Amino acid sequence: MVINTFSPSDQPKRAVIAIHGWTGDVSSMEPVAKSLRLPDTHWAIPQAPYISEENGFTWFQGTKETGWQYKESFDLISHIILELREEGFDHDQIFLLGFSQGACLAMEWMIRQPFSIGGIIPIAGFIRYKDRFKLDTTPESKKTSVLLIHGDRDDVIRLEESEKASKLFLGLGYKVNLHFFRSGHKIPIKANNHIRDFILAT
Repeated sequence: MVINTFSPSDQPKRAVIAIHGWTGDVSSMEPVAKSLRLPDTHWAIPQAPYISEENGFTWFQGTKETGWQYKESFDLISHIILELREEGFDHDQIFLLGFSQGACLAMEWMIRQPFSIGGIIPIAGFIRYKDRFKLDTTPESKKTSVLLIHGDRDDVIRLEESEKASKLFLGLGYKVNLHFFRSGHKIPIKANNHIRDFILAT
């Protein structure tokens, strides 16, 4: 279990778990965290537990034929949440910010929990198995706010995927905001204000 943690404050008021994308590592999301300049915020940046064939690490491993491994990823996020709770953070003070595959993990993990958290920010993500997603959603998770962000020039994961995710979340009863930015498959710098406002207002 590899996790980087830091806080610019001695008494942080909230916590953000930043989840890297496919082939990322424990260092991938630190520049993003620092660029957001969130006051009074504790950051936890985990490294995915599975080794990618393309170097780096992955949150989901396998194929349709062999089946997908993701239990260790779910367990890692749950472990971090438990540690944050033990440190004094309430569930509504905890946020998940994920990019690409990390966005997928944030969405898939959150909807299956017996509680809600402050919010999730999936950036350039998608929901693969939508029917299963609907079936696995818990009533207790539906107070979690959702901020979806996508680049309109993303040729890796098309922006339509966030549109579909938004409709799915709305249909399930979640509070959702969706924003597109002029960018490719990356975290748009211009999204920083939206992310910051979302976290500070929730």
